[in-house]
Amino acid sequence: MSATPLGAAVILLAAAAWAFGSIWSRYLPLPRGAMASAVEMLVAGAALLGASYLSGERLQHWPALGGWLALGYLVVFGSLIAFSAYLYLLGRVRPAAATSYAYVNPVVAVLLGTLFVGERIGPAEMLAMLVIVGAVVLIGLPQWRRR
Repeated sequence: MSATPLGAAVILLAAAAWAFGSIWSRYLPLPRGAMASAVEMLVAGAALLGASYLSGERLQHWPALGGWLALGYLVVFGSLIAFSAYLYLLGRVRPAAATSYAYVNPVVAVLLGTLFVGERIGPAEMLAMLVIVGAVVLIGLPQWRRR
């Protein structure tokens, strides 16, 4: 893998745009429901497909069945369910609490890898997962104290 200054700038711009949109969306009369999420994902997918084509990305070989199953899992759980839950939370809790799901995703992935594929968790991974979960708890404390 290689990195370019333009790529780093695009990543930073994307993160800033996501944060700005997360905060701004609380004050806008946006449509709710699955259809709004579906349209947003389709438009974003088309934009990313166009960007990948323009940047020269090409399919090198046809993915195996395992690759298609992994893609299906990501579409259903990583996009449809997770993004709908994110939008639901965004309208009901602080943006910092709503976005904390993104920090928990690596922990869930490691635990699923351990459960289904037999991956091993070492001391460094355990420490990292504890730090992540602890940070998410700290993010949620102000919300929980108000109740």
